[in-house]
Amino acid sequence: MTSIVRNVAFDCADPYVLAVFWSEVLGHPVDPDCAPGDDEVVIVVPDGANFYFQRVPEPKRVKNRVHVCLQSPDLGRDAEIERLIAAGATLSDDHRSPGGTGWAVLLDPAGNEFCLTDVPGG
Repeated sequence: MTSIVRNVAFDCADPYVLAVFWSEVLGHPVDPDCAPGDDEVVIVVPDGANFYFQRVPEPKRVKNRVHVCLQSPDLGRDAEIERLIAAGATLSDDHRSPGGTGWAVLLDPAGNEFCLTDVPGG
């Protein structure tokens, strides 16, 4: 038997606030048993890894060595980047090419890097 991914974990100052952002990104709600002020908050992703947020005292200091990479087959890369920026993300590094290939690095409200990549035909 092999391992499976149970959670993608985020250390942060305010787990609920960051979970609300990622809930918008993923289109899945924050677990209803979680509330503002909780030290641990989760988004259950059906048929996928849960997103888990935990309060830590120290701030983020350096670039993440592991990060989440996303695609948006429904909206397409550029429209999804604009949606995520409107939801509170920040564009950090842009590797998109005019031909529709490439990716963009974004930051969530806590400064964690994540990428949005192109999709075939999108």
